[in-house]
Amino acid sequence: MIDAASFRPAPWLPGPHLQTIVASLCAGPGVSVPTEHRVVRVSPGSSIRLDINRPRGASRGTLLLVHGMGGSGESAYMRRTARHAIGCGFTGVRMNLRNCGGTERLADSLYNAGQSGDVGRAVEDLGRAGFARPFVVAGFSLGGNLILLYAGREGDGCAADAVVAVNPPIELETCARAIEAPSNRVYQAYYVLRLRAQLKRIAAVRPFDGPVPSVRSIGTVRRFDERFTAPDGGFASARDYYERSSATHVLASVRRPGLVLSASDDPFVPHAMFPPHHGNPRLRFVHPARGGHCGYWQSPTPRFWAAQAILEFATALGA
Repeated sequence: MIDAASFRPAPWLPGPHLQTIVASLCAGPGVSVPTEHRVVRVSPGSSIRLDINRPRGASRGTLLLVHGMGGSGESAYMRRTARHAIGCGFTGVRMNLRNCGGTERLADSLYNAGQSGDVGRAVEDLGRAGFARPFVVAGFSLGGNLILLYAGREGDGCAADAVVAVNPPIELETCARAIEAPSNRVYQAYYVLRLRAQLKRIAAVRPFDGPVPSVRSIGTVRRFDERFTAPDGGFASARDYYERSSATHVLASVRRPGLVLSASDDPFVPHAMFPPHHGNPRLRFVHPARGGHCGYWQSPTPRFWAAQAILEFATALGA
């Protein structure tokens, strides 16, 4: 049963910050089966890569995973969830957003939270290739906003059979303000470092407009989005980007079964964003009191409760 009470946080990780940080550092073992790679064209000049791990027997469905800001298919939460999916008989597909996971040569634009069409292209490609249904798309953090945005924009035309969002920043402006709080300086610094590192990797393999800025000159995620993400994506400003790319505007239009997991103590995805959307009967919202941001580290196995919840939801679709 997927509910808030089913998450039993590890007692040695009290508070949202330890849950968030320690869980992200505990990479654990890698995926235990061979990885296939599939390149998918998502727009003129840009492609993404899917990292695919199949179960040893017949597949009972396909789980497409979408990472968050600064992540890739190799992020700890992506690997843990793919590993659990394989153990449950599902094909695990880890999607690398534009320029992520070593794909800098494949895309001529940056990824952003509004590129919901990239998710659609990936699901459609898996369908054409004959991957097993149901197709469940699960996104973490920014990836969660992406998949909800995709499902809401497409409505009945959504190519996925179900969606799961883990700690999705469905109101990007609200989350940008939250991460700017003094108590969240460590997260702000982490993301700025990751974003700058991405620019450096891009500049090393293809032309880049101007020198890569220093961490000090970027300073905040908002400033990075103002200077790079918004103009690259055709937005007038960071505020315009946040407004037009937030899934909150389309959640009422989601027509596929959906699960939204977000801990009430998430440091920078405020819980108050979600209750106004609880009226969509196709979306189930689960808000554990603890868990931090995509942490969900528990005492029983599997340690990563979010992976367990995602696979319980996916398995129930075929029941």
